[in-house]
Amino acid sequence: MFAYAIHIHPKKWQRLKKYLLWPAAWLFALSLVLSLMISADSLAVSPSPLGQWISAGPNFVANKFAEPQRICCGFTNLAQIETKKSTLKIERRAKPSVKILQGASVGTGWPTLAGYVVTSHHVVEDSNDVVVISRLGEELPAQVVLGDQVKDIAILEVSDTRKLPPALPLAKKKARLGTTVFTIGFPRVHFMERSPKLFTGVISGVNGLYDNPASYHTTVPIQPGNSGGPLLNMNGEVVGLVTSMLGLRDKEDGNIQMLQNASCVLKIGSVEKLLPSLPKRDPALEVLPRDSGSLETLAERIESSILLVIAK
Repeated sequence: MFAYAIHIHPKKWQRLKKYLLWPAAWLFALSLVLSLMISADSLAVSPSPLGQWISAGPNFVANKFAEPQRICCGFTNLAQIETKKSTLKIERRAKPSVKILQGASVGTGWPTLAGYVVTSHHVVEDSNDVVVISRLGEELPAQVVLGDQVKDIAILEVSDTRKLPPALPLAKKKARLGTTVFTIGFPRVHFMERSPKLFTGVISGVNGLYDNPASYHTTVPIQPGNSGGPLLNMNGEVVGLVTSMLGLRDKEDGNIQMLQNASCVLKIGSVEKLLPSLPKRDPALEVLPRDSGSLETLAERIESSILLVIAK
């Protein structure tokens, strides 16, 4: 009968087909929408991380980012609050330590195999009272036994080498351009406290200021208190002695504009040349291994050998 209708009434069939196509198209579109909705519902209850994010909806995103946004907007105030807390904490914990910092020059030092402590000359210059403080908080009186003002090196001696932490190994090769390096030291201890701070960067110039071949340019950001600290490679070897930040002085008003991520480091060869002229001390210190590793592993191994130097 269907064939008969097509054959006998072609014009009527064309009109009928035209009316049938539209409902069919709408029916197909409706089924497609329903299938997509069912798929979305399945994804929302999925145990996968993506499903958890979708099912949590906008409230989850708001809760996740509300706190960081407040911290970011109030960064300056937060920094001031933390500074005040840190100062109070230092005063409550160890008043003698705060007292010893008053009017003192503060720097960083590290021990050598021979049982001496290396630091920067400008940290201890014209000082009669020098103390090095270990990671455990033990204060060891020290005295300058050798100094080079031009290259900014000072070698300190403590009465009992057995109280010093393990020595840091010296690099056997010079650092190349682009070498990843880091330092651990005590910047601005008056408000950043006495826990060692780590800063990273690269060797940005194999010659230092004015192309001085005895030093490096680095991108390691340093602050007052980092002077005298070791610059280390990713094998835990000392490649240099942190000496100075870099800045530009205005000729008119004399103000200095510090250069960001720019520092000057004396190559370790200059320190190494001074050590043989010192008398041997007994017993010699244990030396930390020259092992490569992650920054976290190296920091954990080295930080106990970093000494706080206070000079008056």
